[in-house]
Amino acid sequence: MEFSVLLYVFLSIASVSAKVFNVSVGENEQLAFNPPCISGAVAGDQVVFKFISKNHTVTQSTFGSPCTKENTTAFDSGFNPANATSQPTFTITLNAQTASVPQWFYCKQKIPVSHCHKGMVFAINPTANKTFAQFQQNAINDANNTSTTGAPCTTTAPSATSTSPPSPSAWNSTSTGKVHSILVGANSTLTFSPPSIQAMAGDTIDFTFLSKNHSATQSTFANPCTLAPGGVNSGFQPVSANSSMTMQWSITLDAKSASSPLWFFCAQTNPANHCHAGMVFAINANANKTFEQFKANAMNSSSPSSGANSSTTTGGYGNSGPYGGSGSYGGSGGASMPPSSPIAASATTSANPSVNLNAPSNGELRSSVNTVALIVIVGLVASLGL
Repeated sequence: MEFSVLLYVFLSIASVSAKVFNVSVGENEQLAFNPPCISGAVAGDQVVFKFISKNHTVTQSTFGSPCTKENTTAFDSGFNPANATSQPTFTITLNAQTASVPQWFYCKQKIPVSHCHKGMVFAINPTANKTFAQFQQNAINDANNTSTTGAPCTTTAPSATSTSPPSPSAWNSTSTGKVHSILVGANSTLTFSPPSIQAMAGDTIDFTFLSKNHSATQSTFANPCTLAPGGVNSGFQPVSANSSMTMQWSITLDAKSASSPLWFFCAQTNPANHCHAGMVFAINANANKTFEQFKANAMNSSSPSSGANSSTTTGGYGNSGPYGGSGSYGGSGGASMPPSSPIAASATTSANPSVNLNAPSNGELRSSVNTVALIVIVGLVASLGL
């Protein structure tokens, strides 16, 4: 009987899990986030932005200046061009700090008109003193317009059983496959680890950036250090020395992309060319085009590396920011994309990369749950004389 009570209490406490809020960006060609705001989000919850149409961003701002990026290290998804067949997603994870106060976002697209000034804004946990309706009115910036009442905020998520949303379809795959974890810059080395993998359609490749300022940029076998036309590109992912935060970016293969070798490199050239130092990565290298030859081509290349946004940028949300997240691009990304801020969102991977157990905010949540469970069990054991 005592054991049953203890087990019930433990399972009840341990079953606490994060919620996942899904937000559509540009649905039905509208300049809107749907839902436009969410309430009741707590530490560990995730917000998954799915870009449906046009070319939008999710950029952090402030209540008083809705259409201006809060600061140079504020969260910014970068531009995400989307259409019916390519709908990238971007995910942020709240921790105790970001869940404790309202968070404000906007789309920074200005062509052909300012999307923010059209009311394309989004909020997490607005309050009675700082409402979403007023935030949107501030964005529209029309004191004579009193018709903006704002849509009600979503307070519930579809499910509360996941600590990490399913990996999005970066290259239009609809199947669920294996997750491959790739460490970028482990132990401050100029490496991808592992440097080469075999993957199938539906598989997801998670790049976790651990140090320095690297990128995962698609190239070709013959030109290892140059962005391939239409290639995907993580942008630079800066991680400060001794930081406990990391960056993560992922792609998912479809049948076409999994049918032939895929080649990647780090586009960093400051202070030295990382690609020329052999910092390259391959998916599905084969006997005719081996990883070893690809790496040799890179190290023997005389062409300067090209492809990422800036070797010194600190854009995005920044290394020490409280968000965790991941970005996924469609096959039309890379060179065909407009200039955009690098995806810079902090998240860590785990031994089981499909559930992202060590993400800072989720890790804090799990740690506290385990501690409470342990305290309760110890107390019950003492009270029952076990």
